[in-house]
Amino acid sequence: MGAFTVIRTPAFDLLAADCAREHSKLKDDLDWIAGRLAEAPDLMGDHVSELGKLALPIFKTRCKDSCHKIGASGAWRIYYALHKPAKKVFLLFLHHKKEYENPGAKFLLQKMERAMAGAAKPKPGT
Repeated sequence: MGAFTVIRTPAFDLLAADCAREHSKLKDDLDWIAGRLAEAPDLMGDHVSELGKLALPIFKTRCKDSCHKIGASGAWRIYYALHKPAKKVFLLFLHHKKEYENPGAKFLLQKMERAMAGAAKPKPGT
């Protein structure tokens, strides 16, 4: 088990569930990247400095698309917040590179703010 806890925000879960309809192996791909993020989240992704207005630093990493046999450079982009003192990684947003080649900072900032607001709310039943 890794040194960090990886937490999927409600917004991330909704996106992943929607994407999984067309990508049956997405869960396995996300489990694979979550395992690596649990070990070294600050080394797995690139810091997204243009999203510096948020409470936590945001990173972006790549993940393969096993369904379509696409390597990480052409497949999923996963954005996450890192809270080093609490040893937590919050998965916030994902998209496929074929959907958005390079999403703008304003678009991403809006997505991250919504996901982080949802992460602060407890999930039903917990």
